[in-house]
Amino acid sequence: MLYSLHNLKKVYGSRTVLDIDRLDILRGKVYTLIGPNGAGKTTLLKMLAFLDKPSSGKVSFSGSSVEYTEKKLFPLRRRVVLLDQNPIMFTGSVWSNIEFGLKVRNIPMSERRKLIHEALERVGMERFGGCNAADLSGGETKRVALARALVFRPEVLLCDEPTANVDNENQEKILKIIKTINREEKTSVLFSTHYLSQGQQLADHTLLLQNGVLSDLTGENIFRVVVVERGRTTLTCQLTGQLTLVLPSHVLPAQVDSTKLHIDPCGIRLHLNGDDRSDGCLVNGQITSLHQDNGGVRVCVDIGVTLVMVLPMGEYQMQRPSIGDTARLFIPHEAITSMQTKV
Repeated sequence: MLYSLHNLKKVYGSRTVLDIDRLDILRGKVYTLIGPNGAGKTTLLKMLAFLDKPSSGKVSFSGSSVEYTEKKLFPLRRRVVLLDQNPIMFTGSVWSNIEFGLKVRNIPMSERRKLIHEALERVGMERFGGCNAADLSGGETKRVALARALVFRPEVLLCDEPTANVDNENQEKILKIIKTINREEKTSVLFSTHYLSQGQQLADHTLLLQNGVLSDLTGENIFRVVVVERGRTTLTCQLTGQLTLVLPSHVLPAQVDSTKLHIDPCGIRLHLNGDDRSDGCLVNGQITSLHQDNGGVRVCVDIGVTLVMVLPMGEYQMQRPSIGDTARLFIPHEAITSMQTKV
């Protein structure tokens, strides 16, 4: 086990930023950390990088309990590198930016040259060594910052929104770098992102933080909605341009007019003729993919956005939905959870 967190809390004044009962992170895996702004993602990453300490609770790293003294933390910080969301380049060349940390660690010049060349090559920036770091684009800056982290050959790489505010081309390059170092160097990686699809395509595990608490919700079926009408007992939310959901009014507090909703894939069912239940929503769509998953069948349905449902094998065998079929889905109100985050 790489990390084990038990009853961990981080409190600032009267505000609890993190409240994690238990979290185990396996060595050699890629984890993605998702959640709304203010959920505690950056705080958790700083905790895992040993740059901040919990208000209470226990953190273990590589099987040993972490002691929060400078003498004990110093060697741990050399095994873990945190890539900030908005990395700052020092004055001077790209080469000197990467070299700085190696000089601090008294790495001999010949070794420094080798490490810097390898790091720049790894991020596809080998031709930029002599360029002024201040003249780089946002995506190039992120890649140089990544090279600056990788030059230490860290055991753990933590990235705070590594693809935020960069173009699609650089996003793809950064994700490919992360995947490569995990596969080839066996580097353990945890990165935060707002792009759920990135986590799903790259990570072995997804962690979802809501208000500092780890949620059991998966990264699937999280949608941004806007309240367009409030009735006495119901509210109407717009999910896409034409798709609306009518929900009980208690789902969202009166002061919240936009949020993110999670729809439990295991709670959705195919609607059967004659079933006129009023404790949920009905939506229409087209089935785009099917595959077996843990004793059930995962069905992706295009309803204007992709909605995922998991059918028990018995129900699938009775209904036999096929790719291309038009599907009418029943979403119980109890399968819909508000993340109560203003957007």
